[in-house]
Amino acid sequence: MSNLNATEQVIEYIKENILSGEFKINSKLPSERKIAERFNISRIPVRKAIEKLCEEGVIEVIPYSSPIVKGFQKLDLFDESEPFSRSDIQDFYVESLKTRQLIESEAAKLAAINATDEERERIKDAYLKSIEELEKVSSGLIEECNEADLNFHKEIIKASHCELFIQYYELIPKTIFSNQFFGFKYRTSLKDMIEHHNKVMDSIEKKDKNLAYHAMYDHLEEIIELFQRR
Repeated sequence: MSNLNATEQVIEYIKENILSGEFKINSKLPSERKIAERFNISRIPVRKAIEKLCEEGVIEVIPYSSPIVKGFQKLDLFDESEPFSRSDIQDFYVESLKTRQLIESEAAKLAAINATDEERERIKDAYLKSIEELEKVSSGLIEECNEADLNFHKEIIKASHCELFIQYYELIPKTIFSNQFFGFKYRTSLKDMIEHHNKVMDSIEKKDKNLAYHAMYDHLEEIIELFQRR
């Protein structure tokens, strides 16, 4: 806080204490005098800080009383004033899946060429685990299955030896997780998915780059179509 002016220091102090729970929602803020004494400053910068926080809706001034803590406003990303609606989520998912389709198809092709014996074994272990976990989908254990499937895709990405693909995959973990999760949740048949995994694995073991590319492309295409249908 040393680089902040007095008003900014008070603002940070109040916000930090609200976030920590020290200043509870709907409770009274300490008086201007107490806050001023804490920073050894006049009450003027304290009053300015309170005015600023009132404008932000963090606190509310009550006549003849100390201000009341209101907390931080919850953002509604789909408020009517925003340019995006809830229906746009479907388009966001499809766009992210198409990006993954381009990258992972190339990654599968590179993995078929570049994977070491050890990496190929890791892909196979992840593949076998993903097939095993698919049986649990019908029991509602979607998150476990999602994790197994995710590892299969991760191992292929790593075996591509393409740093750009690896970095991309590390940058969007929540997007990938949500793709996998909802792909499982709304899937009508697991048979096709198992067959696609088989084809991807088979092509990498055969070191067939073209087959690997198309196997991964078709696998993700099925998921894209799933989201487009809903």
